[in-house]
Amino acid sequence: MRFERQTVRGLDLRVARVSHGGRPTLVLTNAFPQSIRCWESLWERLAARFDLLAVDLPGFGMSGGAGPVMRPSAQADALVQLMADNRIDRAFMVGPDVGVPVSLWLATTHPERVSGINIFDGPGMWPTDFDPALGAATRSGLVRWLGTHWPMRRRLMEQNFAVATSVGYHHFRPSEAAVREYETICFDPVKHRNAFRFLGSYARELPLLEQRLAALSVPVLITWGAHDRFVRPSNAKRLHERLPHSELTIFDNAGHFSHEDADAAWLSRLESFIATHCDRDSEADETRR
Repeated sequence: MRFERQTVRGLDLRVARVSHGGRPTLVLTNAFPQSIRCWESLWERLAARFDLLAVDLPGFGMSGGAGPVMRPSAQADALVQLMADNRIDRAFMVGPDVGVPVSLWLATTHPERVSGINIFDGPGMWPTDFDPALGAATRSGLVRWLGTHWPMRRRLMEQNFAVATSVGYHHFRPSEAAVREYETICFDPVKHRNAFRFLGSYARELPLLEQRLAALSVPVLITWGAHDRFVRPSNAKRLHERLPHSELTIFDNAGHFSHEDADAAWLSRLESFIATHCDRDSEADETRR
């Protein structure tokens, strides 16, 4: 992966791109508490088949951003502008973890920009079946305040780093470069506050998002790790019931970062879904251009 910087609405974002033209485009976001390095083990195989635009969401990963942008609706607006700046009319959205509500929000508010989406291991409805500690952070302002102040802050930073590098997986282990980067992210006080602000927005934004799901017309692939202990697989089943044009696959040998754990099985499922539901649509777009 080769990284570059792009400025979108005054936000300094880190992206990685592959663009040959004439192929379906994937827009990939980061997981939390990671960055778009969560795609490096799959990057070359994805690039052999698709044009790619990966982005660390504002305030996450190695991208700048704070304050009002730390909520799914604002992040979705930033992605729409990023796509426009990169001359991407329509794309297939791939959103892990915090990218789930962002991708769903974009698809429900700008369906003309989305050929389909793959979401996994993140919240899309309220309430969400979280790990108890994560759930408390989404529901309680006091918990979020404690979580951003010493000494609780340090303890949670250490826990986040463990999640990013080992606990969030069933068997996969990220590269040394990814581990170093995740350490930088997890122990950055600004990124830490940003994450808590984003979690705090769920109680306001997820109920609004949930109301839109039944009307979503784009095809949705829901994939999940059977061993996801943070955003439990029950959420995948609820989303599948609520989204009218969705398919669900749960990977037995995967944890929270299920695309890395499942690896070739996830990639095969994604390629099959896009070939079935989205390739003709992409070819029609190219013809219209």
